[in-house]
Amino acid sequence: MKYLVIGASGQVGKALLRLLRGHDVVGTGHSRATDDLVTLDLADLEAVGRLIRKMRPAGIFVPGGVTAVDWSESHETQARKICVDGTVAVQEAAKAVRAHVVYFSTDYVFSGKAGPYREEDPPDPVSAYGRAKFDGERAATRGTILRTSMVYSGDPESKNFHNYVRDALRAGKTVKAFSDQSGSPTYAPSLARAALEAMDLRFQGLVHLAGPEVLTRLEFARRVARAYGLDGSRIVPVTSEELPLPAARPKVGGLLVDKARAAFKSPLTPLSSALVEMAKPN
Repeated sequence: MKYLVIGASGQVGKALLRLLRGHDVVGTGHSRATDDLVTLDLADLEAVGRLIRKMRPAGIFVPGGVTAVDWSESHETQARKICVDGTVAVQEAAKAVRAHVVYFSTDYVFSGKAGPYREEDPPDPVSAYGRAKFDGERAATRGTILRTSMVYSGDPESKNFHNYVRDALRAGKTVKAFSDQSGSPTYAPSLARAALEAMDLRFQGLVHLAGPEVLTRLEFARRVARAYGLDGSRIVPVTSEELPLPAARPKVGGLLVDKARAAFKSPLTPLSSALVEMAKPN
């Protein structure tokens, strides 16, 4: 099979490329594109369609797009261009070449008033980012939609929460962590393995694919500190009201993954196991 990974410069895209090593695969990047990636902006709709029709992949992964929650709040038009219009462009071209698409979404499509959430729960996003991702889901009319949460890895180029906490504590800095925001920490390599299985199965429709635990960011940070033997006293609990951000976040978030457990064999790695793996000396 021939694969296309749109957004291969991010932590999930990199994990997918590692899994697909030895296959006929092309990865794309935009702001962080490297020499081994094809430069592609999801907002350039003609370029998206042109690449897919030229390459004619059998499978397309779309972990790329907007991940900057606060940026989206003041750039909603641009965020929608990428998340919604870009998804439409991928879908139309994929249909023309009969490719299966795996589209990545987020638990930020929910309000965070009553999580963790099942697939059947009605989305009610509280931010421009969440609205753009939800409308992107609705534009993904064929293939697989994977909702995930709090994705992390040891990728040194990723600005994920795990790396932020680890690196700040190693530098002797204070870490402020929300005690009133919860989610499902999801290990990027684990997410990539399950996404590849969804591709192989040609899974149709929506499924929640995230880590098996629902934790506050405060507990997430404390576990990171313990795993690396760092000073957890430097982690300061804060609430959303004490440290307001430009975009609202779901508070009681996270995802229930019963459907994924029934559909896929790939394990959803718990945080404790992922931390052991990442903390191993190279």
